[in-house]
Amino acid sequence: MEINVDWYYDRMKLVKIFAKEVEVEEVAICIPLEYKTAVLIYELSKYTNVIATDFDGIAVKEKAVEWLRDRGIDVVNRKKAINAKYFLDCAAVLSRTALKHRRSISVVELTKTGEEILKRFEGVKAISVDSSTLKGIGENTYGTAFGLLDALMRLNVYLPGKDVVVIGFGRVGRGCARLLKALGCKVKVFDISESKMLEALYEGFEIADSFDADIVVTCTGVRGVLKIKDSSIRDGAILLNLGAEMEIEPAGELVADYNGVKKYRYNEIEYYLVADGYAANLAIANGTPIEVMDRTFSASILALNYLREDFNGVIPLPREIEKRILITMIAHRL
Repeated sequence: MEINVDWYYDRMKLVKIFAKEVEVEEVAICIPLEYKTAVLIYELSKYTNVIATDFDGIAVKEKAVEWLRDRGIDVVNRKKAINAKYFLDCAAVLSRTALKHRRSISVVELTKTGEEILKRFEGVKAISVDSSTLKGIGENTYGTAFGLLDALMRLNVYLPGKDVVVIGFGRVGRGCARLLKALGCKVKVFDISESKMLEALYEGFEIADSFDADIVVTCTGVRGVLKIKDSSIRDGAILLNLGAEMEIEPAGELVADYNGVKKYRYNEIEYYLVADGYAANLAIANGTPIEVMDRTFSASILALNYLREDFNGVIPLPREIEKRILITMIAHRL
């Protein structure tokens, strides 16, 4: 049984409040098209011209696309959206496409990965939502981990007692490590930053000296950070990525495809790669919880209005936006 998209629409109360305040006349939206994204697109379409574009094929929830189509909204190819006046983007996917064809863009960017990419370009006017407490800590640390749990539960494996290595102890990795530890997993972490590893030690985590574990989770935002041919992994290991890039580089012979999980054989061991190394919380699960994304998307809506201000480069989310959302949450008991 699959829950109807209307459930998500019913629960996203903040987006309904703040969509009414959008002042930009047009926005192209390029973020993973799952159920909560569909709600954002539809609600914004009531107050401005929205161009909904496909972020990628892996994360698309067909029920979300059908739900939008039933409401008169089609999802178009990215190239049909590159001339929009304003963007709401993830990992700078639409921005990178657009900058091949135009000199300047105005964009609200959701991720740290996208923020760093945008800083490399001229002609960019951007607001980084990831710089905020709402997104950078609220979603990344406290929300994304539930998407990992959702993905793992769909694999129907028993988690307590499992050896887990979390690669990357940034905001996403920290949240994933904490939640898995609370569930009874034996969690070790690894990060190239000595300060991050010290933080992990102070939180009670062991430092991994290899990736020999039942489950390995990548949370770095770095493409190819886990290369199977250069790593020591356990026979039967389950590998998942939670980052914005394709962080796991498989090697060996593909021996089975379980529709969402592939089994490889390499150097006498077998391992399982979830969702081809794409972000598992989006590819096989339903992403970050509704309430968390309701807040992040509301911040993004208000940030669109700030793109009309006079500035250049990439700036953090204005603090007054977080204050507005917090006050509204308290007033409406959300």
